[in-house]
Amino acid sequence: GGAWALGVCLAVVAVVVTLVLVVVTHRRRLMDWFDKRFVYPGEPPEPVGFLKGNFAPTAEEVTLEDLEVTRGKLPDSLNGAYLRNGPNPYFKPNGKYHWFDGDAMVHGVRIKGGKASYANRYVDTARLSQEKAYGRAAFAKIGELTGKTGLLALLSESLKVKLGLLDKGKGSGCANTSLAFHGDKLLALYESDLPYEIKVMCTGAIETIGRATITAAEMNGGRKAPKGFDQFTAHPKRDERTGELHFFGYNLREAPHLNYGVLDRAGNLVRSIPIDLPHGPAMMHDMALTETYAVFLYMPLYFRPKEMVGGEGFPFVFDPEMPSKFALLPRCAEDASQIQWFDLPSGMIFHTSNAWDDQGDGRVHLYACSTSTYKGVGDLISSNSTRSPRSWEQGVERDRTAARFLPGAHGGLNVKSLGEEEEESNARTNELLTVDFAVNFKSGKDLLNLSGSDEVTSSTSLLHFTFDPRTGIATQAKILDPKDCGNGDAYLLDFPTINPRYLSKRQKYVYLATFCDGMKTNGVVKCDVLCEDGEDRVRGRIHFGSGRFGGECTFVPRDGGKEEDDGYLTTFVYDDEEEKSFLVVYDARTMSEVAEVDVGVRVPYGFHGLWVDEGEMRRIGGGLGLGGGGGGDWGGS
Repeated sequence: GGAWALGVCLAVVAVVVTLVLVVVTHRRRLMDWFDKRFVYPGEPPEPVGFLKGNFAPTAEEVTLEDLEVTRGKLPDSLNGAYLRNGPNPYFKPNGKYHWFDGDAMVHGVRIKGGKASYANRYVDTARLSQEKAYGRAAFAKIGELTGKTGLLALLSESLKVKLGLLDKGKGSGCANTSLAFHGDKLLALYESDLPYEIKVMCTGAIETIGRATITAAEMNGGRKAPKGFDQFTAHPKRDERTGELHFFGYNLREAPHLNYGVLDRAGNLVRSIPIDLPHGPAMMHDMALTETYAVFLYMPLYFRPKEMVGGEGFPFVFDPEMPSKFALLPRCAEDASQIQWFDLPSGMIFHTSNAWDDQGDGRVHLYACSTSTYKGVGDLISSNSTRSPRSWEQGVERDRTAARFLPGAHGGLNVKSLGEEEEESNARTNELLTVDFAVNFKSGKDLLNLSGSDEVTSSTSLLHFTFDPRTGIATQAKILDPKDCGNGDAYLLDFPTINPRYLSKRQKYVYLATFCDGMKTNGVVKCDVLCEDGEDRVRGRIHFGSGRFGGECTFVPRDGGKEEDDGYLTTFVYDDEEEKSFLVVYDARTMSEVAEVDVGVRVPYGFHGLWVDEGEMRRIGGGLGLGGGGGGDWGGS
């Protein structure tokens, strides 16, 4: 009896070991089968929305010198590099795709002595390098996180991690949102991961150094070292007076759901304060900073993953019945006990322009782009719409420059590969499985508008908020509406820009991108936030021209400039008819064009930019040459 039982046990162990060996040996094939069978079934449709027109990725990394100045003259005093971050998916997506999902590509124009050169490079994130090794897109994406499909995508990613095919511990962020310069380091940022340190070359190209770490400085007096971070906002605030960089990270998985941190001038973490959020985790994209307070925006865009279960919901849900909450935390605070909360009517803010302390009455002033309803924000970040409400009504859609995919060149998933050798399964010559690029569901709570609804919606305006720490009273007032900015058919204002030397200080001018066609912008408006009520706040406007669209402008202070608006605005502009991109420089005071540079290649629309001056370039090693790189696995350009 004992021998028989022992034999059974050994047989069971042998079966288990055999199964484990089979799974380990064929884990990649098993995951390919699982993805093909359950996560991405069916035939791939044509790409739409954020994979079409000038949203489509570019497949090449290039360096182009001695660019043609097609109009005007680059100022001799304008020396440095204009860098702009944005999404550029390396692999053709397996399934649903959102603009936020693309791998980071930094486009740089180096300007010196009136001449310009251009270069673009991917940020070599851990996510991208792992997917290159995998041979196709492998991590779950924002665009996929709807309903059962989203749950299956998350399960697939989890299985890949368990089987050792992916390592999320190395970081899984795209680094595609913005850029910051601090502690003599240039950082590429994405709010669900740590920053990536990059280096600017003499051509304006970037080289990835690696994923940054947020470490504590040596603490005096025996105090406990600050807690580390594994998330870092894409919109930190740098105080030029103290040299500090203020930031936060939000955690969706466990409390505390918000952590506030401060880096000293050298980049060491010197303060870390966990903050409890009264209604659980929420999406928190930006913050503000005054000389006295850190200001946090807790909008009612809550993380509710149960929405994915039993339907087609998205895990972030906007609740219009809940207030917008703002938190003021003294910058000198050692913990969150001194935080003060203020409630205002429900709304949504993605970007702030500035905040400052009123030296007279002690109130805090905040200026930010806000909408009172979730639907307006849906247009801003729709998953498949590149059309304005007006063009929706007219049934017009431009699609001149759809992404050009080379069949069989995307290293993707093919059922045939499941029965072939492992090497062939991992090769980048298999047909890529692409399914349902546009998320197809309807939801009254769809703030991110992943359905790409064609509904005409409300707008986003510039608002003025005040918070009185003594009385606990908060106010808000709309100070500029898109219809009043005089920039054609603009329906939305966002991507606010100021002179960076005025961050946390009383400031007069805000430069806002005017959105006219989905995420396309047709120009910039200059708003005077300090003028008397009833006066025309628009102090100037830029219109890119018929069929020309751009994005956020970056303010470059003029050397020796004394006035707040003494500087330049830089941005990339795309000409729909010519299918060409230009770097355009404007005078921030007069809002007139200074120079236009033909970049030589198409620069896809992106997110946020940064000006790096000569001194900063020297400190981050921007004097070395860099040859041409590779390209994304797309084909075409």
